[in-house]
Amino acid sequence: MSTDTPVPERSSVEEELIKRVLWFITLRWITVAGICATSLIACFILNIGMPLIPILIIAAGILLFNFVCITYHHYIKCISYSQYIKSHHQFANLQIFTDWIALVFLVHYTGGIESPVIFYFIFHVIIAAILLSRKACYLQTSFAVLLIISLSILEYLNIIPHVQNKELFPNPIYDNSLYLLSILFFCVTSLYVSAYLATSITNQIRKREKEIVVLKDNITHAYHALEMKDREKSEFTYKVTHELRSPLSAIQSLLKSIEEGYAGEISEKAKELIIRSEKRTGFLLTLVKDLLDLVTGKIGKPRESNSKSVDINEAVKSTLHLMQEKVKEKNIKLTVNTTEKPAYLEIIPDDLDIIMTNLIGNAIKYIKEGGTININNIIADNEIRIEISDTGIGIHKDDINKIFEEFYRSNNAKAIESDGTGLGLAIVRNLIKRYDGHIDVQSTFEKGTTVTVTFPV
Repeated sequence: MSTDTPVPERSSVEEELIKRVLWFITLRWITVAGICATSLIACFILNIGMPLIPILIIAAGILLFNFVCITYHHYIKCISYSQYIKSHHQFANLQIFTDWIALVFLVHYTGGIESPVIFYFIFHVIIAAILLSRKACYLQTSFAVLLIISLSILEYLNIIPHVQNKELFPNPIYDNSLYLLSILFFCVTSLYVSAYLATSITNQIRKREKEIVVLKDNITHAYHALEMKDREKSEFTYKVTHELRSPLSAIQSLLKSIEEGYAGEISEKAKELIIRSEKRTGFLLTLVKDLLDLVTGKIGKPRESNSKSVDINEAVKSTLHLMQEKVKEKNIKLTVNTTEKPAYLEIIPDDLDIIMTNLIGNAIKYIKEGGTININNIIADNEIRIEISDTGIGIHKDDINKIFEEFYRSNNAKAIESDGTGLGLAIVRNLIKRYDGHIDVQSTFEKGTTVTVTFPV
């Protein structure tokens, strides 16, 4: 089977099982190093007599087995999903089974039932509880108990030679039946109690893990359902606003024609009503345009134009040129600091125009007469940064986190401009995100605002 066969997505619990198996393999490297170091220190520094060669052979065997485990782990990643998870359970069982055998040989060569190494069986019981089911853990524990009892009886009956550790136990006690029974009783009960406690804890943890996975799946499903509903809403809004734009434009043009006398003379009262109607129609057209810009960003409707290299300096100047009358009306002190060289950004020009028009337009709209606006274009750290600072009305701290919400307008903004749609900043944020950019707003109420837009280059 090809090693490139993709493995289906796994649940969090199954991912955790795989991580634990890998952790177990890593732990075995440390164990081998510990066996070798301890044996060498005991023999050559502490002068404890023990069969060094058999112990090092056991360590070499564990080392070889670990290489096989690593190879097998890479192999089972390439098989089918159900077999993949089943193989990991079998893999964990096989490793623990093999480790029991290596451990009982190690116990034998370090003193048999008298060996302090026998306590390491408890550690493996805990590992079995972490990696395996409760039933499998008890079966593995029973196998370990069987190995210990078998080794003790075989040494007691002199069927296999007992390796005496004279430095620790000058007088052999492995053939003392009372001592043997006592050690076996406490050893066996310790292993089973450890298995019970460890499996009880791990079962509770696994139960909570499964509950978390179910909760996560439910939340993910609900999120996707909401995402679908939001997209359907945006699609509907797009269709409706697209259909409304043409008739509204026609109505505005007709009202303008009547106002300018193309249909004959009209009374001053009628003219006043037509002007008011035209103004309201203009607001509706602005709302329709803003809604189209908003939902276009949400549902990814393609624009007619394509991305181009646009100089940010020229884009800012172009936007200011369109707004120069408003700047003069309010006697605004305007400062523009451009980059030394052209700062090109790959973007759809219409999108950049919407961003600049909204941000600079807001600065002009909500500034008092005689105020100051500073615009800084900066290239730094592989990004283009545009900073627009004003001495306008500012944003209250309670509103700062809401200004990017659709249709939201702060009270002080409404007091200055009653006909705003509350969509401008929402549109700007969506467009900036489309180009992997970022927008940040810092403001002090009644003192001014600084908007920073950052684009990667």
